[in-house]
Amino acid sequence: MATNATFPPYEFYEGGTIVGIDAEIAAAIADKLGRKLVIEDMEFGSIIAAVTSGKVDMGMAGMTVTEERLESVDFTTSYATGIQSVIVVEGSKIKSVDDLYADGAKYKIGVQQDTTGDIYATDDFGEGRVQRFNKGADAVQALITGKVDCVIIDNEPAKAYVASHNK
Repeated sequence: MATNATFPPYEFYEGGTIVGIDAEIAAAIADKLGRKLVIEDMEFGSIIAAVTSGKVDMGMAGMTVTEERLESVDFTTSYATGIQSVIVVEGSKIKSVDDLYADGAKYKIGVQQDTTGDIYATDDFGEGRVQRFNKGADAVQALITGKVDCVIIDNEPAKAYVASHNK
């Protein structure tokens, strides 16, 4: 199975082991098929190519179904709904998602490349306002260091990232 293990609670490292919802589902599938589960951690944007090339048998990474992706791979019935959240630093001028759409708004938006947040942000705000990162954690770090004004990412990983930085 190919994944990008930076997306808690779906896939993330606990110690040196990849765990999470997708890892548990993959383990159940492998068990049902009598196969050994091997999880390959890779860049999110490489997962579909790994599946189509036969490097792995499947990819699980909290991936949104798109027409473009359907041209290359099949998807199961959805088992989760991705709700997007906007993460900001304390004291930010951004108080709601509406602020991103305000006339004259030029906020720099961080996203994990090729994710649902990337798709929505690029469609709604254009390439010029979106800065892509290989990992959601890298986008959050850019937010903390002031390189972006907010991060758009799935709600569950957003909660995990915020919790880990509010200790």
